[in-house]
Amino acid sequence: MFRIGLIVLVALVAALVGVLVLRPGVAATSSLDPDVTVECTAATGVSDAACGAWGDVILADGSPTTTFEAEDLVRLRLDRGLLGFAGSCAAEWFLSRYPDEVIWTEEVDCPRG
Repeated sequence: MFRIGLIVLVALVAALVGVLVLRPGVAATSSLDPDVTVECTAATGVSDAACGAWGDVILADGSPTTTFEAEDLVRLRLDRGLLGFAGSCAAEWFLSRYPDEVIWTEEVDCPRG
């Protein structure tokens, strides 16, 4: 009986990890700057509307550094560590001249809910 319970527990944990890892992220166009795509990884667990709103809050503060201008931004990726169980979130900034390379990373507030 103990072995069956252990097998069921392992299967449930594996299924939960599979769902967390394999679910897709979401993306939205920023309402502040239509040239910017806000991406939220699956670990954030937010909807596309919430992703866009979260990104707009971050974008409203402007560029996090003087290294680049906010006008150069094309993509903002938001992530939560440890498959969504961590209390900290990160914003990764991508510029038009390096669209596939993170140019700046900063810790940001995670969405409520």
